[in-house]
Amino acid sequence: MAMLLAQLRQQLDAYRAHQALLKLAPDAVLVGGAVRDLLLGDVIHDLDYVLPGAALIAARRLGDAIGGAYYPMDGPRGIGRVVWRPTAETRLVIDVSTWRGSSLDEDLRARDFTINAIALLADGQVCDPLDGVEDLMARRLRPCSSVSLETDPLRILRAVRFLFQFRLQPHVGMEELVAAATPGLDAISPERQRDELAKILALPDPQDAVRQLQAWNLLRRFFPALVRLIGIEQSTPHVCDAYEHSLATLRWQARIDRLLRGVAAPTTELDQIIIDALASISPDLRAYLDQAFVPDRPRWLWLRFAALAHDWGKAATRSSAEDGRIRFLGHEAISAELSAGWLEQYRCASSEIEYVRRLCQGHMRPIHLSQRDRTPSRRALYRFYRDLGDAAPAALLLHIADHLATYGPEIVPNDFREHLLVVAAMLEPMTAAGEQNILPTPLLNGNDLIKLFDLQPGPRIGELLEALREAQAVGEVGSRGEAERWVGEIIKRKALT
Repeated sequence: MAMLLAQLRQQLDAYRAHQALLKLAPDAVLVGGAVRDLLLGDVIHDLDYVLPGAALIAARRLGDAIGGAYYPMDGPRGIGRVVWRPTAETRLVIDVSTWRGSSLDEDLRARDFTINAIALLADGQVCDPLDGVEDLMARRLRPCSSVSLETDPLRILRAVRFLFQFRLQPHVGMEELVAAATPGLDAISPERQRDELAKILALPDPQDAVRQLQAWNLLRRFFPALVRLIGIEQSTPHVCDAYEHSLATLRWQARIDRLLRGVAAPTTELDQIIIDALASISPDLRAYLDQAFVPDRPRWLWLRFAALAHDWGKAATRSSAEDGRIRFLGHEAISAELSAGWLEQYRCASSEIEYVRRLCQGHMRPIHLSQRDRTPSRRALYRFYRDLGDAAPAALLLHIADHLATYGPEIVPNDFREHLLVVAAMLEPMTAAGEQNILPTPLLNGNDLIKLFDLQPGPRIGELLEALREAQAVGEVGSRGEAERWVGEIIKRKALT
């Protein structure tokens, strides 16, 4: 296993941090995910170390030595963190902990899974008391002990993530261990559960992990509104029930954002159609998707959640029309409230809640706007962007995923290409500036209206300003003088009626 140290040397920034810590604390040992990732040949973004004691002091000194930011993560348990940005593009998170128990062996045996219970010693030797290397090579996920999951039930969600992140198979008996540990999730904080669920949603194919939650009888605990969609039939052009449609939409949404963010290459004709249609605005879409409401929770993550949640309201709104078609009138409003309630339960930020609420509430708008496969009027686009705010571009991307999930394998590539050109045209206003801005700043403000037209403060001022902004957006007004004349005409007409 001496090759692991050689592999670490290939990752220059990680190796620099490794050497700096060993110089300060020679008994520090690299453990956990970093060793696993080295064995898999993956790039390291996080380094975890354990040592017999004084971990906080070692972490603080490491931060000083390499110019990283130090945080005492858990003082009583002796865990310090250093966040280091060696370049503008790279970020390393380095955790230094006092080992659990009285020895390195005891610390490793107390971990979650054997693939994370491997240590790289300073001399390049590997300490692997539970045969984690063998499990990793066999693509097997095995708990470190029969009580590993019960010790920290959050490890159940971690197990789901690891199965698909590293393409593993669960060890024999895992389902029984999951069932025994599940009641303990009640004692886990919503914030810790949220962070693990977010990591599951961030997987390349998160829909597979959702299916695993269902297989382990966990889906009702985490996504009860999704479970209620199972077996709810939908009329054509839908090719599957509401539950399968939601998973298909999530699958496509993850695929679309990975294509736009450049972390996946097109492999199918439909992939290429998406890339080609959005090519002119893909840099702007990538920047938009990568923006985070809070650290490590970017827009694309919650767009995926909205893909999973956009139809949650269908269970409560199903009805049959006289023509036999199944309808779900008003389901988007209920989906918005259910999704917002979920985010509140898991202590998400108000900006995240409002973003998802708008997405679910407005996810039908692009369908109506693009029904005739022609670009809607600028007035219709203005109202769409006005109502959805910063969620408008995401709603159009969600529409693409929803459309693909609706037609499934029956979609006709040429028809999809034509439809996507319309959607791309609807996305272009997000980048327009100056006079072409779809949401222009009104050329007059409230004080101007009061002074120019001898108006009283009140709701009427807001109504006039909104009408003026719409007139600007559609090209009816282009200068301050035109704005004054336009408002004057509106006031005169109102007075005559």
